[in-house]
Amino acid sequence: MKFILDFFVLITGIGAASGVHYNDNKLFIVSDNSNYLYEYRIKSKNLNKHLLQDMNGKNEQVDKDQKMDLEAIAYYKGTYHLFPSGSGANRATLFTVAPTAPPVIDSKDGSRLYTKVRELLNIPTEDFNIEGALFYNDTLLLFNRGNGPHKMNGIIKIPNDNSAAATFTRVQLPHINGNPAGFTDAILVGDKIYFLASAESGNSNYLDGEIGGSQVGIINLATLALEKAQTITLKHKFEGITLYRSTAKKHIFLLCEDPDNGETKSAIYRLKIRK
Repeated sequence: MKFILDFFVLITGIGAASGVHYNDNKLFIVSDNSNYLYEYRIKSKNLNKHLLQDMNGKNEQVDKDQKMDLEAIAYYKGTYHLFPSGSGANRATLFTVAPTAPPVIDSKDGSRLYTKVRELLNIPTEDFNIEGALFYNDTLLLFNRGNGPHKMNGIIKIPNDNSAAATFTRVQLPHINGNPAGFTDAILVGDKIYFLASAESGNSNYLDGEIGGSQVGIINLATLALEKAQTITLKHKFEGITLYRSTAKKHIFLLCEDPDNGETKSAIYRLKIRK
C-alpha cells in the first residue's frame, strides 16, 4: 500500500483527540477527556465548542476516573453519533448531535446496550473497549480495540432492525514493530472499510501504555476479512480517521492524534493512499 503522510494543521484548544469527521470545510472532533463536540472551521481557523454534558464546570481535561471517554464519531442520516469506549461504568453515555444552529444534542444511557452486547458475544469487561463506529444500511459496526488481556480485537455488528442477533468477528492485525495492534477508528469508503490501529505497551483497556506506532488498513465490508494493513508511523498514536478528498488515483484522509501528553493542542495529519 503506497502512502504519503504529512502534517495538515495544529488546533489549539483540543487535547486527546480521539475521533474526527470532515464535512463542508469543517472538522468535528471528539476528545476522550472532554465533554465537548468541537467544530473547527478550516478556512477561518475558528474553533467552536458544543457542550454535551456539564460536570459542574469541569468539562475539559476531565480526570480519568470521571471522564466519559468519547472515542468515536460517526455521521449517519444527517446526524452525528458519538460513542464512548464502554471500558468503565461511567463510560457508556451515547450522544446524537443534529448539526443545526444551534446544534440539537440528545443523550442516552448506553450501559444496557453495551452490557447486552458483551454478554451475548462473550466479551469480558476488561476486554471491551470501543474505539470506532460506522453505519451502513441501518447496521451499526463497532470496532473493539484488542488491548485487553485477551487481545479481542474485532468488529461488533448490530443490525438496527433486530432482524438478526449481534455478531463479533475477530480481526487479527499485523504487529507494529513487534507489538500487537488494536483498532482505534474506522470509516466506510464505498464497499471498503478503512481503519486505523495502534500499538501500546501493556494489557489494559483502561490505562494508557507507551506509544508504539500506528497502521492503516482495509477490511472487506461484506466479509469483514482483512485485505491490507500497513504501518505508517512508529511515533504517533492516531485515533481518528475521516475522508477529506478522493481523486481517480487516490484517497486523501485526515487523521487526528492523541499523544497522551496532557496538552490542549491537537495535530491533524493528512494521509494520501493510492487506490
